[in-house]
Amino acid sequence: MDTHRTDPLRIAVAAGDFRQVLRLWENYAAGVREEIGRGTCTKARIAEAGEFLEWARRVVLCGRAQTQNRLNAVHVASQYGAVSSRPSSLLRTSL
Repeated sequence: MDTHRTDPLRIAVAAGDFRQVLRLWENYAAGVREEIGRGTCTKARIAEAGEFLEWARRVVLCGRAQTQNRLNAVHVASQYGAVSSRPSSLLRTSL
């Protein structure tokens, strides 16, 4: 089901604007709760919400993994930087 009701949520998640995601989600979830209360909430609507949540989970996990990779690269680079920043040896040889 592609009703585009989750499009603003997806855009905010993709942008990493989690304050906006939370605000939009609260409004979206309130609509679902109202439909449940009236008895008009369909299986398709529940599936739409579930599909969005699964999609958002995957996007956030991918972003987390990418950030962890960047942190690991910074850590590795700092280890090399520490080695290369040592003063060179004063011992010289001549033939």
